[in-house]
Amino acid sequence: ADLLDYRLDDQQARAENFRVGNGKYFVSGSLLVGNPNNFKFENINFHPGEPGTYLFKARANEIAIVDQKEIQGRRISFKLGVVPFFIIPNVSQPIDAERNIFKANLDYSGHIGGAIGGEVRVPINSNFRAGGNLALTTKRGILAGPAFEYNFGENENTSLGSFTSGFINDSLEEIAPDLITGNPIDDERFFAEWQHNQNWGDSGALTAYGRWWSDSEVTREFNEDSFDEMQDPDTFIEANYSGENWQTTLFSRISPNHFQTFTERLPELRFDFFTTQIAKGLTHSGSISFAKLRNDKLNEFPIKSEADRLDAYYGFRHTRPLKPGVTLTTKAGVKAIHYFDNMLGTEASDFGLFSPYRLKPLSIFDDYTHSLPRPSIKEGTRGYGDLGFDLKFTAYSQREFKNEVWNIDGIRHIFEPVISYRYAPDLDSNTANANFDIPAFSNYLTPIDLEDRRDIDSIGEHHITRVEFRNRIQTKDEEYGSRDLARLNFAIDYLVDDFNQGKDFSDFVSDIEITPAPWLELDFFSRYNIEDSFTRELNTSVAITDPGYWKVGFGNHFLRSHIEQYFAFCEYSLNENLKLYAVAKFDQKSDTYYEQRIGFMQRALEKYGIKYELRFYEGNRRESDFGVRIGIDLFDE
Repeated sequence: ADLLDYRLDDQQARAENFRVGNGKYFVSGSLLVGNPNNFKFENINFHPGEPGTYLFKARANEIAIVDQKEIQGRRISFKLGVVPFFIIPNVSQPIDAERNIFKANLDYSGHIGGAIGGEVRVPINSNFRAGGNLALTTKRGILAGPAFEYNFGENENTSLGSFTSGFINDSLEEIAPDLITGNPIDDERFFAEWQHNQNWGDSGALTAYGRWWSDSEVTREFNEDSFDEMQDPDTFIEANYSGENWQTTLFSRISPNHFQTFTERLPELRFDFFTTQIAKGLTHSGSISFAKLRNDKLNEFPIKSEADRLDAYYGFRHTRPLKPGVTLTTKAGVKAIHYFDNMLGTEASDFGLFSPYRLKPLSIFDDYTHSLPRPSIKEGTRGYGDLGFDLKFTAYSQREFKNEVWNIDGIRHIFEPVISYRYAPDLDSNTANANFDIPAFSNYLTPIDLEDRRDIDSIGEHHITRVEFRNRIQTKDEEYGSRDLARLNFAIDYLVDDFNQGKDFSDFVSDIEITPAPWLELDFFSRYNIEDSFTRELNTSVAITDPGYWKVGFGNHFLRSHIEQYFAFCEYSLNENLKLYAVAKFDQKSDTYYEQRIGFMQRALEKYGIKYELRFYEGNRRESDFGVRIGIDLFDE
């Protein structure tokens, strides 16, 4: 410094034209004045690492700390070399804040062009921040929208949430059509997203998510972080209140977006009576729900359906040990599903000229194939019994074994085979049916317990036996207890009566996770069709980590007739603040590296980082084949 002055009596300091650095950070400025509680910098420059002509630099005309509680800044700019890419005229931020003031991005991609923008959340008071999103693009125009965050209450009564949005008059001459419906996309595009969480002590809670998009691709093109988190927007509100052994829930899900369809609940009221002991080894539980349902089919079948449905279950369980390590649980229950009003709305002319259903009467489509018509039943009840047992064995063995390389101190193997039997007889049901809650794609076996099934409208008489083999291999943890070296689970269903489904067994499911050392992790999941001898699904991954230095991994995703993809990634830390990374993803069906990313991450201070990234794309996708992104995130969580 050219001048350094310090007064002992009031701890007042003054430094002029100062420079300081430690190899990780470098700071220079024209003036530092103040005491430990209140001080300010003028014309300050900050470099994460040694200064360089083409590296990142932050500059502020003035930075002040007020009462050790608040940081204030005036004309803060962020530069790459001599080129500023983000400027904030004034800012105020609590020192202990857990939320971000702003995020900034400098981006280039062929389908968007050059883009510069950011998100700003300015504190209005200690509970509320307001600001907006702004992005300037060379090919598509200007995207802008309001945004805010809030956090009220304390202790057990809290309320927090956020809202973000963006609107753009897309200036692209020809916008690619909607990937879901094939419909053209209007040039007035927008997204608005809101989330809210609220608690009333330990008993009450409210959760809400709202996502309103103009089309299915708007966040993919203009809000990539949101799209990566959720590609299929969901809008719902759920309120629940819990007692000692019960819970009441009011749930509503709506579909505000014209390009998607799913079962709407308008609303659903549910009461759950949790498992409660009534005698030694004997428990009971139950649930009842009433739902007003609606589903408007958009794709192949132009059907609009509505129903009022009551769903109830009540059952008993009795558990007793047969001998050490052997436990038998028996169960009995009943499930009833009643449709008060099950209406379908469609016209024969809505179907295509050559559709086999064009001249069919009003019908409900088969729950499994969605193609075979059934007679429409406006009102009726389906009832099923629920009988079964779970026979669980538990055995373990231990041996002394030590290996310093793998950090192993003793080995314990826990083996738990489980045999589960379920029979759900039809209790003289009529043919009342619907297709609101039907089977969805799932990697794992269908829940075996009738009360846990969510595909209520497709439940039918069934008679199955499930066999599971659960394995855990453990060792002593250095700090406390034990840690898993491996988890190996296998399961399969045997259909005692296939009810004309034409098969005797489900897929054989293998779920394996191996972590022999903290630096090595292997995952393996597969579904194998044992009757026709083919692999239906296979997902694998391997990750090797040297904490604080590097990480490398690779794996695959395979789903028969749909997906065969491979991926690899690596990270390398040059020091505590600089990290290189690369990601490559390959699609076997199209024979393309459909996504490649190479990046450089520069971190400064605990909550401050900059990311430089190159992106390369191949194949048939909306994104162009090349992109560059530079992003800054200050005071991020």
